[in-house]
Amino acid sequence: MTSEGGPIYIFVWLKGRGYVPAALLAEYAGGRRCTLGYGRNYAVLPDAIPIDPVSLPLYMPQVAVTPPGTSIFPALRDAAPDKWGRKLLGLLAGRPAGTLTEVEVLTAAHSRNRIGALAFGGSPDGPASMAAWATGEVFSLHEADLGRVARVVAEVDRVDDDANLDALRRRLPEEVFLRALASSLSVGGGRPKALVSVDGVECIAKFPKRGDVWNEPRVEHATMTLAARCGIAAARTRVEEVDGVGVLLVRRFDRDEDGEPVHFVSGFTLNRRISEDGDWGSYQDLAQVARQHGDERAGHELFRRMAFNVLCRNVDDHPRNHAFFVRRSGISMTPVFDVVPAQVGFRQPELALACGRMGREASIENVLSMPEPFGLRRGEAEAMVADMRREMQDWRAHFTECGVSGPDIALLEDRFALVSGR
Repeated sequence: MTSEGGPIYIFVWLKGRGYVPAALLAEYAGGRRCTLGYGRNYAVLPDAIPIDPVSLPLYMPQVAVTPPGTSIFPALRDAAPDKWGRKLLGLLAGRPAGTLTEVEVLTAAHSRNRIGALAFGGSPDGPASMAAWATGEVFSLHEADLGRVARVVAEVDRVDDDANLDALRRRLPEEVFLRALASSLSVGGGRPKALVSVDGVECIAKFPKRGDVWNEPRVEHATMTLAARCGIAAARTRVEEVDGVGVLLVRRFDRDEDGEPVHFVSGFTLNRRISEDGDWGSYQDLAQVARQHGDERAGHELFRRMAFNVLCRNVDDHPRNHAFFVRRSGISMTPVFDVVPAQVGFRQPELALACGRMGREASIENVLSMPEPFGLRRGEAEAMVADMRREMQDWRAHFTECGVSGPDIALLEDRFALVSGR
């Protein structure tokens, strides 16, 4: 098996060393499959960390191959942008986003500011863009840039078809376009986002999106801070008003106290029982896998997150919205970073992950039906849920303090119905 597009070097940021060449990625079968092998010099480093502790351990007996029907390794997919970033990459490439290969998406944007601790390049000398059409460096904006970025993001968000995107691209001055959008190229998720530095702190800026039924940045800020009150490890958030528009700033968890990148993988990558097109598994599965790989505290944390998602009707709890730091000694859960009630109402809401004997049903009865895999007895689980419900009783006052309007709180009433037992 040989690479069809030339070698792709994978770099891992090691603390105190910077980017270190770690592995070689090769495409074959027309880009539909990949192989990956670690470099011997990397694997023997005392501080080397695996790209994926489950499927790509440091001491693999042979080169790893993606399963049939899988074009990229899940841990590398974690380092790539999702819907919003791909839309921008297609705009830069002058092609429909759907025609970009996974490797093109993965290798287009680079630098220390990209999300996570992985980077890519065409030689062992260091990370570099491998696409002629890519902008190259990914940078963090400054707070003063947010107004201009918000305006350009809103224009791009309003456009769906590729022809109108091309027209927009030609109309915007090059410097304005790149300054506004290049920092979005490595960020996951479907909502418009950008990397921004605020008072020396690296954040992800999340912008309003066309079709929002409420002020999503303020509602998400209120929900995240409410989760923290319930004992959940949550990323720190704040809302910045920019030209009359609220922008949510989420402190990046993938940077340590010295500002150096930290490697992480998603719950999707960690749990090999799930697939892109199949069942996403359960919270119980994720808790067990996390414990197997060194995170003894993940069980209680995941139970709290599961219960909170049911209590606030956050149904976007798919495995990629759970993440784990990867260190030489093992893994540990990152702070939660994307928790907000679903904008669409459901007669019988279901979570993305199964949470009990009744599958994905979003009910307290289901949450309490299988507490043992989380390291909890039934009584302990009941007490934990009761404590969370008491803490959430004043959710309306809390949301008001966070700047959520009265009409938006009225829209949220049914999302929090289970808090009071309705």
